[in-house]
Amino acid sequence: MPAMTIQELLTEAKKKMKTQREVAKTLGVTDAYLSELITGKRSGKARLFEFAEKLGVDVLGKIPVRAREIPVIAWAHAGDFVERVDAWPPGVSGVEEPVYTTLETGPNAFGLMVIGASMEPTIMEGDIAIVDPAVICGNGSICLVCVDGEVSIKRFFDSGTEIRLVPDNKKVTITVIPKDSLVDFQVIGKVVASERRFA
Repeated sequence: MPAMTIQELLTEAKKKMKTQREVAKTLGVTDAYLSELITGKRSGKARLFEFAEKLGVDVLGKIPVRAREIPVIAWAHAGDFVERVDAWPPGVSGVEEPVYTTLETGPNAFGLMVIGASMEPTIMEGDIAIVDPAVICGNGSICLVCVDGEVSIKRFFDSGTEIRLVPDNKKVTITVIPKDSLVDFQVIGKVVASERRFA
């Protein structure tokens, strides 16, 4: 049986509820965001099961893969994964509604509400970044890193002699870390997906 897409789910909901505004209200998103999902301007794949649950639609029987719930933690706790990628930091159980994804992720993947504009327009402030500590960050990958205790999301480049952390926002400075420096640097995990979330 073919998989139901989020566009199909939302289009069907719009037909049943008569108005797009009513669908948006039910899902807790803006009309503009809903329009972009329906027209395919945004994929919204990570929120398919979340929306299906809110709409009361059983899509599990129509989709050959199962969605996994990914907890969303506070930005301040992200650095805890530098030392504890094998377990949740004490007391962290999620600060936002979880995200749902059909991506194959490691058991310790987590969502993180993005702070700052360094990765705009690729990742906007307020987006949920899904970080997987089990995935290796290759050159050019968007990764969650920790530099002297400060956590940030940047593109990762390793030239052999230095690490370069490159923002997508051209107004933000590139960070260069020589391999022989005393800077405490670690990669927490690769950003395997991001999802725009609206109130």
